[in-house]
Amino acid sequence: MKLVLPANYDFDLLPQLMHYSVSEIYGKLPYDIVGGGRPSYMSTPLSKRRLKAYVAAIHAHNMEFNYLMNTSCIGNREWTRRFQKKLNALLDWLSDIKVDTITVSFPYLLQLIKKRYPHFKVKVGIYAQVDTVKRAQYWESLGADGINLESFSINRSFEKLDRIRKAVSCELVLIANTFCQPNCPFQVYHQNAFAHSSGSKRRFFIDYSMIQCSMRRLTDPTILISAGWIRPEDLHHYEAIGYHTFKLIERNIPSDALLRRTRAYAERRYEGNLADILFSWGFDKHPPGFSWLHALKAFGIWNIHPRRLGLAKKFLKAQGMLFTTPKQPIRIHTDRIPDKFIDFFKDKECADLECGSCGYCARIAEKAVTIDPDFLKSIFPVYHDLTSALVDGDFWAVQPSQFPACE
Repeated sequence: MKLVLPANYDFDLLPQLMHYSVSEIYGKLPYDIVGGGRPSYMSTPLSKRRLKAYVAAIHAHNMEFNYLMNTSCIGNREWTRRFQKKLNALLDWLSDIKVDTITVSFPYLLQLIKKRYPHFKVKVGIYAQVDTVKRAQYWESLGADGINLESFSINRSFEKLDRIRKAVSCELVLIANTFCQPNCPFQVYHQNAFAHSSGSKRRFFIDYSMIQCSMRRLTDPTILISAGWIRPEDLHHYEAIGYHTFKLIERNIPSDALLRRTRAYAERRYEGNLADILFSWGFDKHPPGFSWLHALKAFGIWNIHPRRLGLAKKFLKAQGMLFTTPKQPIRIHTDRIPDKFIDFFKDKECADLECGSCGYCARIAEKAVTIDPDFLKSIFPVYHDLTSALVDGDFWAVQPSQFPACE
C-alpha cells in the first residue's frame, strides 16, 4: 500500500511520515498562472524559495512531490501568448526544483506537459471525473502515468472499480477520506467555483456549495454515512481488486490532525470519532504558517457589506473555518458501524438505488451519528440568514440596485 498526503509545509512533520507508507506529497503555490482545486485564500502562504526547500526536504526523506495544476477551468486563457509564456516559465521552474509529478484535470495540459517536459510524470486529478472504463482508457492513451478516480461517487461501486482496474495498467488512486456526498448536485459548480477562485491573490469567493452541503448533512445525517469514505479497516477490500494507492485530504489542516489520519490508514484501524479523519475544518489549532492577515486579504472581505461582516464571522467561527474550535460537534462513532459495513456494497450499485427505499445508511446513521444539539440550535439560523443574504443581495458592499444593467 502507498499513501499520498497533502502538503501543509511543516518541515518537522516529514521525519514522522517516514514511519508510514507515504510515497508522495502533493501541493502547490498559493498563486500561479494555472490555478488549482482550492481557493487561494485557503492556501498556506508560501514563497517559491520555501517550496524549493520543501521539495528538497521531501526527497531527503525518500518521498516524491506532486505539484497540482488540477484546476477544472482556465477561462480560455490557455490560448493566449501571455499564458503560454508564463506556463513555460512555471514548468521550467518546477523542473529546476526537481518536482516529480504534475497533476492536471484536462487533456490539453497533459499533452502539453508530456510533449514539452517528458521527464515529468503526469497524473489526472479528480476534477476530470474519471469514473468509467472509457474515460480511464482515454487518459491512459494520452500518456497519463496515474489517475485519481472520481472517488465521490465510485468508491463503493466495486463492480465498476474492478472493471476500470482490469482495463488500464497505469496507477489508479482513490481518495480514502472523502466526505462529499455521491452524485452531488453541486459538484460541477463547486469545482468550477474553486477553479476561478484560485490562481490569483484577490479573487473573492463565497463557498455557497459548501454552505448548502453542510446544511444538508446536518439536516439529514444519513449523508454522513453514504459519503464515499473508506474506513481504514476496509482498505484490504480495495487491495483485493488491485487498488494499492490511497490519497488523503486536506491541505490546510494542523500537523497533528494530518499525522492522525496518516497513522490511521497506515495501521488500518481507527477508533473514536471518524469525523476527525474526514473533515477539513473544526480543529483546536491552526495549521502551520496560518496568517490572519493573509486569509482576510485573500478572502476579499471588502466585498461584504459592513452590516454582514458579523454574519460572515459567525458562520466561519461556527464551522471552525479560519477559526479554531474546542471540539468537533459532529461525531461518527466508529464502534457503532458494523464490522462488515462495506460488504453491503459489494454487489450493489448505489447510484441506481433510491436511498429512501433502501435505508441501509439511514439505519447506521441513526445509531452511529450524533450531533451536538446546542450546535444545531445555533448554526441553523446562521445558515438561513446567510443564504437569505446571499440570495436577496444585501450581503454585498454594492447593493443590487447599484449593479450595472446587463447589456
